[in-house]
Amino acid sequence: MFNIQEFIEENLTEGYLNHAFFKNQVKIFALNYLNRGQIEQECFDRITQFVEDN
Repeated sequence: MFNIQEFIEENLTEGYLNHAFFKNQVKIFALNYLNRGQIEQECFDRITQFVEDN
């Protein structure tokens, strides 16, 4: 079954690593997904921590 949360997390983190997105873009995108209920707080926290660590 397709998991939208995993898809979003994977694409945002990979997009950051390959320079498709800037740090602030990833954070804004993640916040928008969180506000729309497409990801949960834990996923948002993992994404934002990932961009801070990398």
